[in-house]
Amino acid sequence: MEDEDGEDRALLGGRREADSAVQGAPRALPALCDPSRLAHRLVVLSLMCFLGFGSYFCYDNPAALQTQVKRDMQVNTTKFMLLYAWYSWPNVVLCFLGGFLIDRIFGIRWGTVIFSCFVCIGQVIFALGGIFNAFWLMELGRFVFGIGGESLAVAQNTYAVSWFKGKELNLVFGLQLSMARIGSTVNMNLMGWLYGKIEASLGSAGHMTLGVTLMIGCITCIFSLICALALAYLDRRAEKILHKEQGKTGEVIKLRDIKDFSLSLILVFIICVCYYVVVFPFIGLGKVFFMEKFKFSSQSASAINSIVYIISAPMSPVFGLLVDKTGKNIIWVLFAVAATLVSHMMLAFTFWNPWIAMCLLGFSYSLLACALWPMVAFIVPEHQLGTAYGFMQSIQNLGLAVIAILAGMILDSQGYLLLEVFFIACVSLSLLAVVCLYLVNRAQGGNLNYSAKQRERMKLSHPE
Repeated sequence: MEDEDGEDRALLGGRREADSAVQGAPRALPALCDPSRLAHRLVVLSLMCFLGFGSYFCYDNPAALQTQVKRDMQVNTTKFMLLYAWYSWPNVVLCFLGGFLIDRIFGIRWGTVIFSCFVCIGQVIFALGGIFNAFWLMELGRFVFGIGGESLAVAQNTYAVSWFKGKELNLVFGLQLSMARIGSTVNMNLMGWLYGKIEASLGSAGHMTLGVTLMIGCITCIFSLICALALAYLDRRAEKILHKEQGKTGEVIKLRDIKDFSLSLILVFIICVCYYVVVFPFIGLGKVFFMEKFKFSSQSASAINSIVYIISAPMSPVFGLLVDKTGKNIIWVLFAVAATLVSHMMLAFTFWNPWIAMCLLGFSYSLLACALWPMVAFIVPEHQLGTAYGFMQSIQNLGLAVIAILAGMILDSQGYLLLEVFFIACVSLSLLAVVCLYLVNRAQGGNLNYSAKQRERMKLSHPE
């Protein structure tokens, strides 16, 4: 015990008064090794950012290799879109259970490692499905991958709150989101090129080439798993040195709270589902759309399909700051949804350079995320936030799963024009829900559309 006490005193670098009694003043820890110092926390931040890199890189592997998957596995678009649906199905439930598993069963450190393993194993199974020419195995891989993917994002946010709670937190969330979008962008622009190199090496295209390409993509998941292990070690070490508790998600899920959800919250849910189903399924099918309608090369189509993620990487923190400083959340959401509607109408009914429409989609997508999700905290009491956000993510994943299958069916039977009309109808419904939310909120006092100054005054007058 005495040896352990001496070790603790050395680690604490003489911060306690008791250390002054120790013979030979203990040396302070170097900045990189001291959990209370900025340099060490920057190391931890870099690990947090790379923690989700592999998951986001591999999520859109099907989109980057749409042509190759359909050709090599001999499937139509409906079956191809099942690769996205199977990712979403487990998250209809796990949005409620992920936080519980992290808080009560695994703990943040083991939870992060376990979910990272699910991501790795899922990607390996997905790749083996290509190697063995078994599409059902690819579907199974995406299901396993989905079990880890969304829950890993919850763990990532929990680590961020644990280490950076306070004035740095919004910046940290922005940096994490930026790294996620960089992972998606690198995937979109790398995987097609990598497939071509492996095709040249093996001498022909086919399911084996596809499987090997996907297996190489698994390297990013292994890298993220290594980050999870390193992060677990550093967090445990910081717990010993600083006597801090393990991070908690703060998600208290009580399904009985659903009966208390207001009309405003239900409208937010409708906006969320109807909006996101016109972004992610479209990106999943976008590469071939740009090749067929606008006669882009495979590489150029991948580049334009990734522009939404490229714009989101730097603009998400910027728009987050903008919404924080101005307030007026409903107006920003209205602007974002209307801009997305214009973007899809340009893609559907014109032959204008699609870079214009996709850049507009990228900006509006980034803005909506920053303005829509925080509104939930203005609508429900704090003790119901976990339930509200869990339900919102759950129905979002349900919508993505259903619409992914439906989009594939429409494309197979009717083509891209009708698919775009379908997306326009979905985003129009989202726009209608925003208008209804504005009217309902105005009738109830207008707090969702307060300016930042009005919200500050409300805090001062109601400090509790």
